[in-house]
Amino acid sequence: MNKDNLVSKKNSELNFDIQDIKKYISQNNYKEEMLNKVEPYLHKKLKCGYILGEKKLKLYYEKFIVKNAKANIVICHGLGEVTEKYYELIYYFMKEQYSVFIVEHRGHGRSQRIGIDSSQINVEKFDYYVEDFRKFIDEIVIPCGNNKNLLLFAHSMGGGIGTVFLEKYNNYFKAAILSSPMHGINTGKFPPSLAYIISIGMKIFGAGKRYLPGQVPYVEKESFSSTATNCKERYSYLYDKIKNNNAYHSGGTSASWYLESLKATKSLIKKENSERVTIPVLLFQTEYDTYVLPEAQNNFALHAKNCELINVKGSKHESYFERDEIVFAVFEKVLSFYEDHYKK
Repeated sequence: MNKDNLVSKKNSELNFDIQDIKKYISQNNYKEEMLNKVEPYLHKKLKCGYILGEKKLKLYYEKFIVKNAKANIVICHGLGEVTEKYYELIYYFMKEQYSVFIVEHRGHGRSQRIGIDSSQINVEKFDYYVEDFRKFIDEIVIPCGNNKNLLLFAHSMGGGIGTVFLEKYNNYFKAAILSSPMHGINTGKFPPSLAYIISIGMKIFGAGKRYLPGQVPYVEKESFSSTATNCKERYSYLYDKIKNNNAYHSGGTSASWYLESLKATKSLIKKENSERVTIPVLLFQTEYDTYVLPEAQNNFALHAKNCELINVKGSKHESYFERDEIVFAVFEKVLSFYEDHYKK
């Protein structure tokens, strides 16, 4: 059997039939529902704090503990994201009786910044993301988790971090969802070979911490057409949050970030590494993704022992943040997957 046939055996399209549409927050009244319903509910349960990650870097986290939880869901967010972006999803998890934990990665949100300015995203070693995540689980999630199983939800860059984590530490999670995981980086108008040459050249000449060409510091400019979602209502809600909080301002990435991420993605899709992931994995791959490469996701799904790859038609990169007709189906699949696996 050839590679294409093997991949197709693990592929399926998302079922867009929704059983109970009323339990989800519609884009039609999104901001009001989030401000008046979701946020008050979450804030009653919210506990936050800081831990020290690799090299003693301060990392901000939030936890939402529910009574008699089924299991604990740990969120690993994407590039430039903050916890508030996941509040809708956290709300649904809590309503389904899961406790939820999320940490903001180094150089993001309220965690300590390490770029050349307050908004640049930089990382010394990609593995620091992974070890920070492990420290968070060991020091916060497990002690507060009431001996319940752990489930992973990881998006984009967080999907890359989460994948490396699953390959390196195979005894933490019972099941995992990878949302548009960064298994390969889409370099856009720059061919990957050129992006690498530019980045390695910058590093060799001592400019690894500088912005990659085309990358800039945070600029307050609402440009919906270039976003990673088709849902203007969800985007606008989050945009207001970011605009009004300096700690949420994230700009572009450094050359070092790209080189470290490139090295990590090349490694994590290798057969000998991918096949170390033996737990059930649900991988969402979107139709109109301009941030990560589907071919790399296909390669991982081919070799991971128990990975189902879901094609989300009509979606941009952020399927969990999409228009109602897409995102509700994603939520349904996410919740049913966790329901099937949280006890095992």
